[in-house]
Amino acid sequence: MRKINLSIAFLAMFAMIFTSCSKEESTLNETETATLSFGTILTDLATTRAATKDHTSFLDGVPGCSADSPAYVEIILSRDGVNVVGDDGDAYRIDLVNGQLFTEEDPQLQLQPANYSLDYFAVHSASEQMIWLAPMGGGDNLSNFVNNPLPLAIDLNAGVKKYVEVDVLCYDDRFVNEYGYLFFDIDQNEAIEFCVFGNFCDDDGRHYPAAYTVDVWSYSNNTKGTQLYNDVEATVAMNDQGDLAGSPVCFALPDTDGMDEYYFEITIRNSDAYGDVDERIIRAGVISDDDVRDLMEGENDVEAYHFREGNCGDLGDSPNLLDADIYYSDLSSLNDSGANGFASIIHMDNKLSVKIWADGLEPNMVHPQHIHGLESDANATCPPSPGEAGFAEADTNGDGVIDLVEGLPFYGPVLLELYEPIDEFPVANANGEIHFERTFTLGETEFEEEGAVPTWEELAPLMNRTIVLHGLTFGGEYVATLPVACGQIEMKYDGQ
Repeated sequence: MRKINLSIAFLAMFAMIFTSCSKEESTLNETETATLSFGTILTDLATTRAATKDHTSFLDGVPGCSADSPAYVEIILSRDGVNVVGDDGDAYRIDLVNGQLFTEEDPQLQLQPANYSLDYFAVHSASEQMIWLAPMGGGDNLSNFVNNPLPLAIDLNAGVKKYVEVDVLCYDDRFVNEYGYLFFDIDQNEAIEFCVFGNFCDDDGRHYPAAYTVDVWSYSNNTKGTQLYNDVEATVAMNDQGDLAGSPVCFALPDTDGMDEYYFEITIRNSDAYGDVDERIIRAGVISDDDVRDLMEGENDVEAYHFREGNCGDLGDSPNLLDADIYYSDLSSLNDSGANGFASIIHMDNKLSVKIWADGLEPNMVHPQHIHGLESDANATCPPSPGEAGFAEADTNGDGVIDLVEGLPFYGPVLLELYEPIDEFPVANANGEIHFERTFTLGETEFEEEGAVPTWEELAPLMNRTIVLHGLTFGGEYVATLPVACGQIEMKYDGQ
């Protein structure tokens, strides 16, 4: 920031988020969209108020510095001399996200990538008092107090997160991370095309393009068939302009006579944009070729299925297609076994798909595993391990471990045996790892010798159940029933 002779207030760059998704046909038959973002960092100088009083001749129309919190902004944005957002005497209002310094998503801010001019920018408090204003260049000395007075030229490109710094009187610079995305056109001659785009919202509600992978299977008769795509990756990266950018991933799906169905799973991944997350399945479900066609626009364009994960407020998926209920369980060591793991459970119609990853188990040994639950349907828990509170009371025979029977008051009897058909529990590999996956048909009675698979009504509420892994050498003997890892089941996504 350059020095100024007059002791005027402090400058700032105030940042707002403009989310825009527009579509136009090009010679490439490609639809592209982009998003503007603005943000702020507050720097308060002690001389501000005195300086404002001393130089009122330069501050006509500029609000006095205020401690009021910002609530909304008013803007006028033009293109080629024609106002496209807001108008003279009727600037367009955009509300801020409650308690944050960025705007709510606004459908009026869907813009075509082009060259724009920001002609007016003011920030107001909830009492409708203007508290910050971007000065205009030219006719007065206010433009000498900032580096970039209005009008501000904005070159809006497709598929990026465009950060635009707006100098206003009273504050300094903050950047708010937002997202932009592309929609890819489709070619229906060979197959039907379905595109996926996602964004991740952090704990503060800030939007980022999401990094994720997608798996796709054919689906018929309520059963997954051939896997069509495996771990197709969508990433977030810096483009050559230094902006974080993401784009949809698209899939050519077989479109035969009659209705076709496809099963999707989406797994969120870590990203340099928003850091590390729990890399877990966040969306799953079945879509039909009719669902895909509903996203088509004209003969060439297609809307992407857009999911929003994390603290995105009231914003949900658009459209709401992948509606399976997703549960997970973090498996922690019991009886000082050193075993840990993770379970993912997907419930859809009369199917229950269970995946378990675990390590720290005894290599090359069988490890029974079950879903347990209390007969009262109260919340089941995991028993304490040695050294934890309540262990002595739970270890009723005083042998230093919690055996299967001693754990029953905590996690209850077996509700579902997690075995491989037929009646084979997984065996840990040479590294003490198991990777288990099976889809159960709820209510199935085909294998009576194994015991019928419970119905959903008998298994629910799943969030009151636990998963327990067994198998540990104790007293010189391998005890296959001894609990070694346990986790309570929690819901990740309820399909809404």
